[in-house]
Amino acid sequence: MSNITLKAATTTQAYVNGWKNTAVEAMKRRSDKGQGAIEYVGITILVVAIVVALLQTNLGSTVAGKFKEKIDSVLNG
Repeated sequence: MSNITLKAATTTQAYVNGWKNTAVEAMKRRSDKGQGAIEYVGITILVVAIVVALLQTNLGSTVAGKFKEKIDSVLNG
């Protein structure tokens, strides 16, 4: 694994773990049910972190290529 990939994966994991711990603690303190604005912001940040990590590596193009192959195989039967 290259240094860039390792750095992106480590950074993403740190952000996800920090968000997860914060979100779980907040949910335990709350008495109401359902998603709040903070949870939606957290999910958005998580998705952005994953996309950024994929863009920093060749993994993104590899995954896109595999999806394209599978979709083509289904459509072309």
